[in-house]
Amino acid sequence: MTETRLPGVISFKVNPMAALERVFRSVALILPLGLAVLASAQEAPIELRGSWTATAGVNGTFAGTWTAQVSPDKPNSAEGSWALINQAGETLLEGTWAANKTRFGWQGAWSARTLTGQSFSGTWTADITGSNGKSFRQMLEWTLERDILGSWRSGRYQGRWRLKGTPRAGQGR
Repeated sequence: MTETRLPGVISFKVNPMAALERVFRSVALILPLGLAVLASAQEAPIELRGSWTATAGVNGTFAGTWTAQVSPDKPNSAEGSWALINQAGETLLEGTWAANKTRFGWQGAWSARTLTGQSFSGTWTADITGSNGKSFRQMLEWTLERDILGSWRSGRYQGRWRLKGTPRAGQGR
């Protein structure tokens, strides 16, 4: 025990270990509540998915699937995955993509690998008229109502693409 004297106040005795134990007990009670409040304040990312088709040159047509995750606190950027699937339903390429809404519109980059390890990468842009003020998240959500169009480029190759959203359970298109 330690005796503490404050000027003009009566003296009292303090047990440092007991005081420290009370502090730890208080923190142990308050910390979980604080963490719960912080966790509830952070919304989970919105997950969207769908199918896509693309052209390359005059005769090349491709199709596949896409997924996207958009953070509620960053509605103008997103990332996701995509796959190129042949007519037999086999995956030929798998890759990732990322995008941001810029002052020039929606733009992004993508990369992918074949099953044998050959890699590809490129860029893409979305062609959306009347989209001023709309977020990237809204663009992806529009795929549930209408197709979204754009263009892609990889080295000397280029073409057009079309996204179509897949409704989650309880949603309709």
